[in-house]
Amino acid sequence: MVQKTTDRHHLLTYILILVFISLLGLWVKGMDIETSRQQAGLIIFSLGFVMLSAYAMAQIVNWATLPLISGYILAGIIAGPFVSGFLTIEMVGRLSLIDDLALGFIALMAGGELRLSLISLRARSIILSLVFITVAVTGLVVATILGMGNFFDVTAQFDFEDLLIFAILAGLICVTLSPASAIAVIRECGAKGPFTGMTLAVIIVLDVLIITLFTVTMSLSKILITGGHLLQMTEISGLIFEILISLIIGVVVGQAIAVYMKRIRRDLLMFLLFVAFAVARLSMGFNHWMEAQFDISLHLEPLLICMTAGFFVQNFSRFGADLLESLEKMAFPIYALFFSVAGASLDFDSLILCWPLAILLVTVRMAGLMGGSWLAGVISADPVAFNRNAWLTYVPQAGVSIGLAQIATRQFPEIGIHLNTLVLGIIAINQIVGPITYKLALNNVGESVKR
Repeated sequence: MVQKTTDRHHLLTYILILVFISLLGLWVKGMDIETSRQQAGLIIFSLGFVMLSAYAMAQIVNWATLPLISGYILAGIIAGPFVSGFLTIEMVGRLSLIDDLALGFIALMAGGELRLSLISLRARSIILSLVFITVAVTGLVVATILGMGNFFDVTAQFDFEDLLIFAILAGLICVTLSPASAIAVIRECGAKGPFTGMTLAVIIVLDVLIITLFTVTMSLSKILITGGHLLQMTEISGLIFEILISLIIGVVVGQAIAVYMKRIRRDLLMFLLFVAFAVARLSMGFNHWMEAQFDISLHLEPLLICMTAGFFVQNFSRFGADLLESLEKMAFPIYALFFSVAGASLDFDSLILCWPLAILLVTVRMAGLMGGSWLAGVISADPVAFNRNAWLTYVPQAGVSIGLAQIATRQFPEIGIHLNTLVLGIIAINQIVGPITYKLALNNVGESVKR
């Protein structure tokens, strides 16, 4: 009874803190911002406002046994341009710099969580999950759009050829997952074990697989639209080259981190944050430079680089535990800012435009995840608890999906703009529901230390 009273007291405290922060935010929002210095001050205040609000909201939802990440996202949604308007679309765009640091940071942690010992024990399950989930989700989404496309405003105007391309691209995008959400929930729950390792490996590898399949599919779609007969092998070979180069750079970065940890060790956390941010910014800068100087579209993948670096340090050096321990010290502010900004970025205007089809595809996607992961688990003779709960960890969806939709928009403007709208609507739902299902799965299989 004492514990329950204390919990309620803490809940009331966090609610009052959130109310006070909200009132303070409204007061600042009503001030006239005239100079550039005041504008810069408002950005700094907004960062503090978002972080404090995210922390308070996370504690409130955690009282209801929901994951902290749900509180971060909810705080961002409330503060964002589609609810309170405290954060405008322009401010959210400026805060996108956080993505460069946070995604690199989270990718380092994701790679560091992948242990070869755990992966080798579940290699069969991982491979089969990759295959069956991809086939099941893509197949169901394509069948649903082709069968019911005429009933929705988003797809009703397409002829069959365009509808087929739209359906296949949407199906592949629906397979993509969210390593960032996975790592955040895993760290919050203190989860360790074969189920956690297996599902995390599937989540990370599946995104790389889908990026490859998506590019090949777009090349084939161009042939279908233009009536050509030859596959543009230069695009496919270029993609393979990009992935290989990213992997090699990741190994080099991982070796550099290991050397730093062995010989210097001072200010290790700052060094890791610098590496995460530098990889993201230098990759983008290199991509733009190659296009401007040589008209060559060579895109390094900063997420893949950082994941490979973390994986290398964990499995090919003796500093894996030290890497994760250092990253853990900075986890809260990184997660709070990243996911609250992600919440503010969720496009609810897009969801309103296409909500019937978005909800239908979210449901179909979950059915594909459930069927594909269950079949893979049965064939691999995994424990029953694994088979029943694996699909719950694959629900979250985020950055890669948006990136692929934007690529499709550039390649197929008439199809892509509708695809981008639909994908944003689907992500808005999955990013809210996904962390809850992920935590539920970890609790169900008994690998969550902190419930």
